[in-house]
Amino acid sequence: MRLSRLRLPTAAVAALLSASLVACSSDDSAARQSNSSEQSRVTVQNCGRDVTVERPIERAIAVNQPAAEMLFALGVQDRMAGYAMSDDDVLPELREARGQVQAFDTEFPSFESVLEREPDMVYTTFNYTFTSEGIADRTKFTDLGVATYQSPSECTGQDAEQSKALTLDDLYAEIVDVATLFDVKDKGVELTESLKDRAATATASLGAENVTLAWWYAATKTPYFAGCCGAPGIMTDAVGAKNAFDDNKQYWPEIGWESVLDRDPTVLVLADLDRGGDGDSAADKIAFLESDPVASKLTAVKNKRYIILEGTTMDPSIRNVGGIEQLSDGLRQLGVV
Repeated sequence: MRLSRLRLPTAAVAALLSASLVACSSDDSAARQSNSSEQSRVTVQNCGRDVTVERPIERAIAVNQPAAEMLFALGVQDRMAGYAMSDDDVLPELREARGQVQAFDTEFPSFESVLEREPDMVYTTFNYTFTSEGIADRTKFTDLGVATYQSPSECTGQDAEQSKALTLDDLYAEIVDVATLFDVKDKGVELTESLKDRAATATASLGAENVTLAWWYAATKTPYFAGCCGAPGIMTDAVGAKNAFDDNKQYWPEIGWESVLDRDPTVLVLADLDRGGDGDSAADKIAFLESDPVASKLTAVKNKRYIILEGTTMDPSIRNVGGIEQLSDGLRQLGVV
């Protein structure tokens, strides 16, 4: 006997079809969400760590001026939960963006006050931020699900001997990293290309290969001069000059005045700081140079060959390109190129 097919009532068929469609729809939705999550997740390498975010950053906190200015320049101020820096001044073109973000009242706020802003990332320039003396170790943030990004220029700290000199390419790579974490890669490309164009224009046909620069940051008795590998090195290389102390592997070593006289640089680049400390301002530096029995013997002092830059320009940041422009203009005005 031939077995006939089992027939179900029409209503039952409809119910089964509906249930099947709902199940498929739920599966499809879950798959889409999973795919979307995978597509949103990005990872960048940072100071020997993987920084992974599941979605573009929405509530960033920037600590230190270079980090804050980077985010303002990328136009992500609407996705910042705050910024902290010692100097409230920013580049003129970034002041409007800064005004849209709530500032902390100190450069290194407490760990608790940072968490109160409910950040999804903390981005800083100086490694001091991620210490117990600064704000907190990076692990304290990441254990709570808060991503952290440390400027690669400070992976080993300011006092360590450096194995590699920073370059403009390192600055551009940091822009790419940060733009990736915020999913504003086009803005990153735009900013990078603008900085590259400005640097190339400023240094065109400069001819500074016979110029030696000494970068004085602060202090008079045992002054801090730029070593090989930090932002002054970036700017010196960009203009084609030589750094008087490029054989020193620290960012800002203490250099005696007799050693400065031995190198006798063509030009002195002076940091203008408003902290009020010993030899901080450019005016105090010049007064010391022209009255000290050793420093006054320098060829640059005798010929008043000074180029003055804001202190923040000597930190690795987007300001370095402005520093290249000022340095190029200053060398031309001094008549040494």
